[in-house]
Order: sequence, then structure tokens, then C-alpha cells
Amino acid sequence: MFVNIQNLSFRYSKKQPPVIDRFSFTIEKGEIVGIVGASGSGKSTLLRLLAGLEDPTAGSIELNGRLIVGDNTYIEAEKRGVGMVFQNYALFPHLTVSENICFGLHKLKRPEKKKRLDEMLELVQLQEFAKRYPHELSGGQQQRVALARALAPSPSILLMDEPFSNLDTNLKSLIRMEVRDILQKANITCLFVSHDQADVDAICDRTIYIDCATYVGLEKEAITV
Repeated sequence: MFVNIQNLSFRYSKKQPPVIDRFSFTIEKGEIVGIVGASGSGKSTLLRLLAGLEDPTAGSIELNGRLIVGDNTYIEAEKRGVGMVFQNYALFPHLTVSENICFGLHKLKRPEKKKRLDEMLELVQLQEFAKRYPHELSGGQQQRVALARALAPSPSILLMDEPFSNLDTNLKSLIRMEVRDILQKANITCLFVSHDQADVDAICDRTIYIDCATYVGLEKEAITV
């Protein structure tokens, strides 16, 4: 297994009930797994815990055979090798498409950076838009830039948090197919969070359903205990 999460729990304060309570699941390398649940069920919090943006109150997380969270172990966010695409894409408005994609490649030498940029532009089919700014792009093009920027540093896993929520219905169907194709070509392990069942049906290999009462990961089935 590539991702192994066991008995993960999280609460914002001791006075509040847990947002995530003893949640366990695994992901194989190269899988695209969807997380579906109602608002407040802990979907986005789960991604933040994986990314290192929140600290769990209990449980363990292993990524690619390495314990990143567990008893007496905590790997900092920047050392986890996790890429993330946010709900609002979080593109830098003052940077071009190329500059946005290269943002996380500062450790590479110039020739290596140029090669990786060219690879990412080709992957997301935006070669002709390299010098444009985010405000000059459509919503779908901005989505692809955000995806390329997250993939550019070659993360171990990609986390996508409601990536289609800002797109209109007509654009969604096209973007779903594009994203699925890009993820498959990149051969990336991906955890994809959405409240829209149609999103995960179109993109994901497997779906995990969570709710506020219990946290059980099952394929194409939800169980409340």
C-alpha cells in the first residue's frame, strides 16, 4: 500500500466533538481515490492532515513506506512530498502561467527548471499560454495551471480539494475528462475531495464515503454504524 492511515482523529478543541474520529483507509500507488461526504464531515480536514497543515490528535499516517505522523514522529509539511490543488486554485495573479508553474521549482538549476516547465506545459496543453496571467485565462485553463504547478515538483501524492466548485456546469464535464487524462498521464497517486458524486464517478478509481457519525472507507458503499 502507498498510503496507510490508521485510527486518525482530529478535533479543533477539547470542548468540541471530533471532526474526524478513528478514520482508517489505504491507497495503492497510482490510484485516484475520491472522498465524498456532506459539508462538515471532515473531507477537507483529512487533506489538511495529510498535507501537514493540521496536526491530528491521534492516529498515524504512512506515505510511500515512510511514517510521517505517528507516535513521536512528525514530518513537516514541506518535507512530505505532497502536492495540493485548492478550491480557488491559489494562483499568483502577478505571475505568468510559466512563473506560477515554476514557483515550487526553486531548488532546480535553470536547465532542469526549463525542462520541467516544458513537460508540464505539454502535459496540460498550455504551451501557447505560457506568458499569460491568470486573469487572462478561462476557469478551465486556470484549473490546469493549478494542476501543473502542483505536479511540477513531482510529489508523491496529489491532493485535490473541491477543484471544480468554481466552474459552471457546462464546463465541468469537459474539465473532468481533461483532469482524468492528466492524472493518468502523470501516473500520480491522487486523493480527490468533492461533494459532487458526478465528479468522483468521472475521475476516480474508487470512492470513500464519510459522514459525521462514523468514518468507514468502502468502495461504492456507505455504512453508518
